[in-house]
Amino acid sequence: MVILNFIRGASANDLRRMLLLTLVAGVANALLVVVVNEVANKVAVGASPALWLWLLFVASFGIYYQCNRIALLRANIVIERLLRDLRVRVTDKLRMSELPVVDGIGRSQLYGLISRETTHLSVTFPLIVDSFQQSVLLVVSLLYLAYLSPMALVIFIAAVAIGILGYRRINDDFRDTLERGFGHQSRMLDATGDIINGFKELRLNTRRSDAAMAAYGTASAAAETAAVEAGEHWASLILLSSFVTYLMLGVVGFILPQYLTAHGVLVFQLIPTLLFCMGPLAKIVAQSPLFIQADVGLRAIADIERQLDAGGAVSPAEARAMGGACRGFREIAYRGLTYTHGRNHDGAGFRVGPLDLVVHAGETLFLVGGNGSGKSTTLRLLTGLYPADDGVIEIDGRPLEERAVAGLREQFSAVFADFHLFDRLYGIEDADPAEVQRMILEMGLAHKVRFENGRFTQISLSTGQRKRLALIAALLEDRPIYVFDEWSAEQDVLFRKYFYTKILADLKAKGKTIIAVTHDERYWHVADRVVRLDLGAVLWERPGAAWREA
Repeated sequence: MVILNFIRGASANDLRRMLLLTLVAGVANALLVVVVNEVANKVAVGASPALWLWLLFVASFGIYYQCNRIALLRANIVIERLLRDLRVRVTDKLRMSELPVVDGIGRSQLYGLISRETTHLSVTFPLIVDSFQQSVLLVVSLLYLAYLSPMALVIFIAAVAIGILGYRRINDDFRDTLERGFGHQSRMLDATGDIINGFKELRLNTRRSDAAMAAYGTASAAAETAAVEAGEHWASLILLSSFVTYLMLGVVGFILPQYLTAHGVLVFQLIPTLLFCMGPLAKIVAQSPLFIQADVGLRAIADIERQLDAGGAVSPAEARAMGGACRGFREIAYRGLTYTHGRNHDGAGFRVGPLDLVVHAGETLFLVGGNGSGKSTTLRLLTGLYPADDGVIEIDGRPLEERAVAGLREQFSAVFADFHLFDRLYGIEDADPAEVQRMILEMGLAHKVRFENGRFTQISLSTGQRKRLALIAALLEDRPIYVFDEWSAEQDVLFRKYFYTKILADLKAKGKTIIAVTHDERYWHVADRVVRLDLGAVLWERPGAAWREA
């Protein structure tokens, strides 16, 4: 099982300590069974239990209780450490992966696995420790059963063998059901996101709202069906253990005495011993669905890790080191770049490019074109977020190797159309709070937002206001190249003018290179060049001054 490989990631000392404690607790627990059986035997023949039996009972219980307690507490510490390392490792690979890989996995699947499955594992691992202890108890109890009656041991093994056959079949069905359930849950999360994120659009169109709700209902019903099937398999496992228990007790109680002499006292000892043997076994079987669920979840996380690893991650330190070679550039040339969205099994999809464009240091470049002309995809190619299928990027005539594109990314600061607004200034924690507050005032947000304790006090704002906060963060990064994807689209007339005539002018005065996607034709004269795109290919480029003259 994958879960066992995961547990092996703990330190050898921790595993040895828990193993020893669990082993001692299991033996002490089994010793309690023997003591209780001996006491029952004494009582059955009218004798009083000896003092040493009482002392042995108390000592065994004390050892069992203390060792079990320490082992379970230690198991909790170990699993939380392993889960922390797992979450950090996956998240670290996630942040270093390429954008198409992350888009291909899907946000809902990432959220669900990293949060839900690690939480489930947190509950499951202490049960594994308990199951190991139950296994020790089972082994010792079987030895005691063999001592009492070898025939009873054979009956027990035969009954368990029957149970194993049924368990394997139920186990396979249960695993398949859980894997299907994960897929249904991911689709349900996607549908939930559509309802939450598209709330405004749904309120304006009842047909769309009904269709979205129907999609959610379908996904929810499928998830419910998978959950019910999983519950049925779990119930089958529990009932299977009951079936095996009563089958075995029936044989021992009704059939075995016919072949044993002095069977009365022996059966009196065998019945509780068999129950003690079945107790650990039934408990392990009852907990096994949790182990299967944890194992399936770990397999899914491991699959995501493999997908992230296949993306050719570049560490932040390596990217920063390669970024040094890109600083102080005179020009960046993009020659024959293409990218294909949504490839199917034949490799076909929506193709953008070829893009042939040279960006000069310190210039203001506007990208224009109709909807669907590939402007946003072009920005992702220019910034290195999308790895090009074909073509090459050159820095001052020097071609960049595939991994070196990560260094190019270090030159950009961007506010994309689908930007994410962080509530704090990650990476620029040393920013002067007074300066940040001044910029908030300059952006006309002082009546709604303050910068306190290293974070913005409010980010639940209109899209235009949130873009202004994102712009503040971008300006504070002080990168050589600034990318804006229709930044002014949600701004009022005054701020739109302020953006083109003041913010862009100030950036140009500082020697920054500006690449902006825009539909504001009245301000195209601000640019040094205006480039029109169609499906990511350049149709024409003209000096911005041409629009001033017009």
